[in-house]
Amino acid sequence: MKHWVSFSGGVGSAVSALVAHMNGYDFEMVMADTNIEDDDLWRFTKDVAKAVGKELVVLNTGKTPWDVFVEKRFIGNTRTAHCSTVLKTEPIMRFLDKYAHPDDPLVLGMNFGETDRLDRARARWSPRPVKSLLCDHRVTNRQCDFILSLFGIKKPKLYGMGFPHNNCGGFCVKAGLKQFATLLEKMPDRFEHHASEMQRVTDTIGPTARPFLRRTQDGVTQYMNLAQFKVAYENGDLKVSPYDFGGCGCFTDD
Repeated sequence: MKHWVSFSGGVGSAVSALVAHMNGYDFEMVMADTNIEDDDLWRFTKDVAKAVGKELVVLNTGKTPWDVFVEKRFIGNTRTAHCSTVLKTEPIMRFLDKYAHPDDPLVLGMNFGETDRLDRARARWSPRPVKSLLCDHRVTNRQCDFILSLFGIKKPKLYGMGFPHNNCGGFCVKAGLKQFATLLEKMPDRFEHHASEMQRVTDTIGPTARPFLRRTQDGVTQYMNLAQFKVAYENGDLKVSPYDFGGCGCFTDD
């Protein structure tokens, strides 16, 4: 039985590969590129691949999440991230259907705090087995850092900038206001790029396009595009909870 580690570029999936290597698993690593990843993600993937002596298989549709939103004529949001389905889940499913045995498990880098995501992923990927080596080997977040240090691997820079994930270059339609505030503060050029893309996609889709950022004031929910968020945040008109990073849904959504 071969284990297929879905390498997202984050610490969880990286340590999953290192744990597989340390415990003598027969495994390979496969990644789906969204074309908006941070440059340091690729340094990180090379470091992990070198440490385990494996080549990372990178799948690429040639599309960005914004391209998917135009194709679907619907901008993803906290409930529906079809960018993840089109750019990540479906390419890896097709790859595994072609090259893996049906009983070969997909390994996701989810830990004890993400068992709900793991359960959804198992339902999403059935009948292919889905495993978490971090849970199977009881690897904590602190131990993840220690395992990386054992191999002399530096964590991706996005973590040091305050992002909880190293996916999509700090952008995600499922992210909360705090993540976008961090993106605006730490990487304003990247924020502006996504604000411009959001306006382009909104204009292309037309009146049915809806933004995904929202805030609640006096019991009323208001939706904002990225340009409106920037104005409100920089003017001090928007209170952002330091814990509002939102959630990740890759490999779990229908």
